[in-house]
Amino acid sequence: MFKGTIIAQIIAVLAGVYLAKLYGEEAYGFLGGFISITSIASIIGTLELNNCIITSKTEKQSTNWFNFILVLIPVIVIIFFLQLFILSNFFFIEKIDLSIFYLSFIGSLIITYNLVHQNLFTYQKKFTTLSNIKIFISICTVIFQFLLFGHFNKLGLIFGFLIAQILLLTYNFNKNKKSIHNIVFNKIKKDIKSNNRLIKFLLPSNIINSLANHLMPILILTFFGAKEAGVYFFSIKVLAAPLFLISSSISQVFYQKSSELNNNSNRSELYATTKKIVTVNLVIIISFLFFINTLGIHFLNLLFENQWENLNLYILILSFLIMARSSFSPISSLIIVLDKNLIGLIFNSYLLIINIIAIYTGSIYNNILHAIFILSLFGGIGYFVILCFFLNHLKKTK
Repeated sequence: MFKGTIIAQIIAVLAGVYLAKLYGEEAYGFLGGFISITSIASIIGTLELNNCIITSKTEKQSTNWFNFILVLIPVIVIIFFLQLFILSNFFFIEKIDLSIFYLSFIGSLIITYNLVHQNLFTYQKKFTTLSNIKIFISICTVIFQFLLFGHFNKLGLIFGFLIAQILLLTYNFNKNKKSIHNIVFNKIKKDIKSNNRLIKFLLPSNIINSLANHLMPILILTFFGAKEAGVYFFSIKVLAAPLFLISSSISQVFYQKSSELNNNSNRSELYATTKKIVTVNLVIIISFLFFINTLGIHFLNLLFENQWENLNLYILILSFLIMARSSFSPISSLIIVLDKNLIGLIFNSYLLIINIIAIYTGSIYNNILHAIFILSLFGGIGYFVILCFFLNHLKKTK
């Protein structure tokens, strides 16, 4: 799985840099808004019940959850976008093109379905399939984004992404067609009662976490415009490349393994595994951040011919946040495994508050760098604090 992920990420980063030069800041700003909206919607769209697919004790139970969530997704996503449309009329509809809103609705449905299929693959331990999917989606996205540039200068990035996701959805349904059957609602009702903490704590926690991680491009697009949003989104994308690599290759495997170790009361091995992953993550991300802030930034400046204003500062300031996030995100499934959903809710609420304070401060002083500095500093501190909490908890209970 790691091999497939690293190939996909290399393709995405190298091609992404070229596409950034090709499309420019404004197109990346619209893409950032689209990705942010769909990321938030994909969390809400399953009510976090997709975790039950992975944590199920039997294959029959897992596939029953899979089928139930397939029916649930369009209902929840439609309700979410109706509420978002009403809110947008009062808040940001004048700053964000309506076409992005409609494309985000379509994208949210497709992406959420694909994520649920991946949850089923994870339960079935089909990690080779997951690896191949990552390579496929990276290559297809890049190809279609490149081909569409001449026809859609501003929305080609979004259209290319959507076409790739549609192709992936077709593949996923074909691959899992044998798992589609009638839903046993009595069992779903019984399982919901035994997993009510997922909805009570994990759902609001992850919604808030998704808002904290993805709200900033929307807010920057609203208050500062598409170009500033594009520089921010591109900076995060470049800096988070190792984080995505680590999370994609490790997090799903760690989720499944940590669940098994915890169920078997093997806290000692769980602590050792977690500590090892955190250490390796930090070594990788610190090495990458040193490179990107030295030789890497000079290469980007030469490539973009210094057209992307403040790119150097964005990357430097956000490096601390990415380093902190990389230390915890790949092991964040411990929140679910150890049933610490209330802790997760408190932490994610903190991150959301930091985002709001950051953008409010930046808008008051009309300086986006103020907002990014507050976000990076206090957001990074929060990630390190929750990391220490879980390591200490595992150490005491091993």
